[in-house]
Amino acid sequence: MAYYTIAHLLHSTIDGSKLGPANVPANEMTDEVWDYIFLGKELPKTSIAKETLQQLRDSFEYWYPLDIRVSGKDLINNHLTFFLYNHAAIFDEANWPRGIRTNGHLMLNGEKMSKSTGNSMTLREGVDKFGADATRIALADAGDGMDDANFEENNADSAVLRLHTEREWCELQVANAGNLRSGPEYTFLDKVFENEINSLIEQTTAHYDATNYKAALKSALFDFQHAKSWYKEATVEDVHQDLILRFIETQALLIAPFAPHWSEYIWREVLKKVYLTCGVKLMYRMGLCKMLHSPHLRVQRIKL
Repeated sequence: MAYYTIAHLLHSTIDGSKLGPANVPANEMTDEVWDYIFLGKELPKTSIAKETLQQLRDSFEYWYPLDIRVSGKDLINNHLTFFLYNHAAIFDEANWPRGIRTNGHLMLNGEKMSKSTGNSMTLREGVDKFGADATRIALADAGDGMDDANFEENNADSAVLRLHTEREWCELQVANAGNLRSGPEYTFLDKVFENEINSLIEQTTAHYDATNYKAALKSALFDFQHAKSWYKEATVEDVHQDLILRFIETQALLIAPFAPHWSEYIWREVLKKVYLTCGVKLMYRMGLCKMLHSPHLRVQRIKL
């Protein structure tokens, strides 16, 4: 993992036959150079330019300590165990890994993937067939934990239709926002819908923090959509402008990790905002709830 932080600077081909932007030959990477980059020891005696050494060291220090290593459950007894041993042997505790996440194998349409049987799909094939966002949604929906996940092509197909339909609805609502009910007073149904939005934000936050992406997808997309459908039906389409616009904005933020291209379109082209990527980074740095709740918005018990 430490090598990954500088590999792109050292070589531009996977076998190292072509040097990378740093233009450092392999024989120049002495123990003293590695110690300078990884351990912060004194500047080594080398023909490598000081600026290049600093660039390599900065890249390592930017990425370390690594937040999480994700790998298959079959590697717990070997690779992942030695991953911990190696870090403990080489680095101070400050640069030890923060976490490990293991997963099961990936099935396709309920069956084990196998090239010999023809039941296989690469990431590239999935993206070409369903698009990146729908593929990501279907992968997230495939399952959490160490159980074998199941990529269902029907789920990817449904995601394509869902995203297309929701995009059209968002465009219509924003274009028609001036005709929606407005004002500072919320009805009982408005408050229930607002409460549901706040509750789903908190649920999604917890799921993301726990890296339970299937659960996060359920609360951020499916439950969010259900809340909107209930609100529209309960109010007989007499919806409040502020809540509808907040719903659209919040949904774009919540599902950005799953559908970044869709969210970017809604954010920039529909809501006419800018820099969704920066907004999402800030959102997760501050916490979903702090970013999406205004001070007076809290999940609260509504009296009947």
